[in-house]
Order: sequence, then structure tokens, then C-alpha cells
Amino acid sequence: ALTTTENVAIDSARRVDTAVYSSLDATVLPTVSLAGGLRADYITTTNHGGYFGDRDTGNGAASGFVALTAGSYRGFTLTAQAARGFRDPVLSDRYFRGPSGRGFVTGNPDLGPEQSLQFDAGVRYTARRVRAAVYAYHYRISDLIERFNVGTPDDFFFRNRGRATLRGLEFESQIDLPWRLAIEAAAQMARGRAGSTRTALDGITTETGSLQLRRAIGVRAFAQARAAWFADDDRPGPTERVVPGYALVDLSGGATIGRHLEIRGLIRNLLDQEYYASQD
Repeated sequence: ALTTTENVAIDSARRVDTAVYSSLDATVLPTVSLAGGLRADYITTTNHGGYFGDRDTGNGAASGFVALTAGSYRGFTLTAQAARGFRDPVLSDRYFRGPSGRGFVTGNPDLGPEQSLQFDAGVRYTARRVRAAVYAYHYRISDLIERFNVGTPDDFFFRNRGRATLRGLEFESQIDLPWRLAIEAAAQMARGRAGSTRTALDGITTETGSLQLRRAIGVRAFAQARAAWFADDDRPGPTERVVPGYALVDLSGGATIGRHLEIRGLIRNLLDQEYYASQD
């Protein structure tokens, strides 16, 4: 027999963000510039009916950033930035209850906003044939909004987790070679921990690296090959699983035909590797 079950995920809800923002960008020395910004937000939400009934919230906070850029010195440019962030839960985090593509989700109307203190630094090098950059970041988050599951693996809830840290390194480079060849390389690593138990965070990408070789053919066509490597993810978050590493090889090419037409072709996963589409 065929049965129908009706579920009102959100009956009527509204979220309004009122904010003012100011920024400044100035040159303090011939090779040194300073930038900064300040923002104040007040966010209100209202929910009527549905699973959680009549609820409303109101939260405000100040956020902003200051950044210093020095260079170029013999092709090198250095940048450092400190920022304060603020994120109020969206309506679905608070008031949604119902099925989704990844299980049955129940919001939490008592969620509080999360705030972060972020530090970023970068070094870039630019020459006629070589461009390279290294970036580092360290973020501290308080009252982290986290999705988790209790009971069955398909039942998800939201909570404020407390303190969390996120840090990582990123590298990228482009090199122009003879015979109209160009190489691009990139790599990154990240770590994220939360709570007093220092458990892993959701959504933290494992170590990755990629290498791309591109050749221009005349002035209108190109051919390229790209290889990418993804390490084992053995630090899953609260709603994730252990994911084995894998490597991908892609081939592509294209040509411009006329003024308004370009044709491209792409062969993805040339080695026919099997891998998970996500960590969930």
C-alpha cells in the first residue's frame, strides 16, 4: 500500500541582518600599505509555527580586519592580516526539521552565534617566468556551530561546540617554460580540532597536491594534462568517515573557432580511480 507522510520543515521564518561597514586603505611608506575595515551587525530571526513553534532571536557583534602589505622587494611581497569574524546561525540551523539529502535533520533554536579570531600571512614571489606563493593561517573559533548525529547515523542535530582551532599551509606556483609550455603546481594541508577532547572538525580537507602541464598550440588552441593526489583522511569529523587516498589524472584541450565560439574537450579520471564523492 502507498502511504503519504507530510512534514513541515519550516512553516514561516525570517532572518534580517542590519549592518554598517567602513574601510580604509592607505600607503604609509613607498613600499608598505595598510588596510582595515570595521563592521557592526545586528541579526534578528523570527519563526512561526512548524516543529519549534513561535521563537525569535536577536544577536549583534562587531567584526573587522587589519592587513599590512610590504613589497615588492626583488620580486617578494609579504602580507599579514588579523581579523575578527562573526557568524549567526542561518534559519535552517535553528528551525529546520525534516528529511534532507544526507539524513533527517533537526535544528536547534537555542543556538548562539560563533565568533572567530583569524591570523593570515603570505609571501608571494613574482618574476618574468616564475610566480609562487606560500600562505599560512591560524583561526580560533568560539561557540563553534557544529552538526552532529546521535542514535542512528542518519539523524543529525546542531550544537555550539565551544572552542575550536583551524590552521593550515598552502602553496601555489606557475612557471613559464620554453616551447610554449607552462607548469602549475599546488599543495595544501590543514588541521582542525574542537572541544576539550580536541576531536577533529567536519569539512577539513586532507593533504592534497596537484601538477598541471599546459601547452599553447598557435594562438587559438591548447592542450593540458593534470594530476592530483589526495592523502588518506584518517581524522574524520563527527559526521564523517575514514576516506582512503586516491590520485586522479585529467586530460583536456580546446580551440577558439571564430570570434564567438570556443570548443573544449575534457577526459576526467583517466585512470578510472574509485573514490568517495565526500567525507560524509
